[in-house]
Amino acid sequence: MRLRETRVEDLPKLETCAREFYTASRFLKDFDPERFVSMWTGLLDSGAGVILLLEDETGEIDGTLGGVVYPEPYSGTLIATEFFWFVKQARRGEGLKLLRAFEAWARAKGCAQIRMAHLVDVMPAKLEKVYRRFGYTPAEVLYVKEI
Repeated sequence: MRLRETRVEDLPKLETCAREFYTASRFLKDFDPERFVSMWTGLLDSGAGVILLLEDETGEIDGTLGGVVYPEPYSGTLIATEFFWFVKQARRGEGLKLLRAFEAWARAKGCAQIRMAHLVDVMPAKLEKVYRRFGYTPAEVLYVKEI
């Protein structure tokens, strides 16, 4: 198992994982691979984003975590926020390597805070225990209404 940062040329290979992630949630809609590649190309090229990969010996992607760094709008404090975290079922325990690497990336960027999401319809309840074990505390709940 190898952990590395995604390069722009890797982005199209993430479509399979993204589609699996999107179909698992009723809240995520209409994955557009071209938009994904365009958006993340800009984020990776600017240094504001990172996508971490877990690959097996053949180069197959078994997991990925993507996030961005940005200044908090009212204080300017740098924050790293996870946009997605997906690990194939058979490799779920390996996903903690992605979390640790994301935390290291955020520290290197000078962030004062890391924010991780928890999709309630996809993620197992035990994810809260993982977050708490890593020192995270719940801060906000997001409500969704389809219109």
